[in-house]
Amino acid sequence: MAPAERISLPFRWQFDPAKEAKSGAVVWSWRAYSQSGDVVMQSEQSFDTLTACISDARTRGYDKP
Repeated sequence: MAPAERISLPFRWQFDPAKEAKSGAVVWSWRAYSQSGDVVMQSEQSFDTLTACISDARTRGYDKP
């Protein structure tokens, strides 16, 4: 029997902190992966806070059923 709900891609989201080389400040970016492990989408910019990063990811479909 087929599942009642469709699987929504991307399957896995990842939020990555990184240190800027010049200032040493921590910035955030996100990536979305398919079930096969391929990068489907990624942030086009870096964010100063994790909250801002997650907010941008939500506009692209993160946290939607």
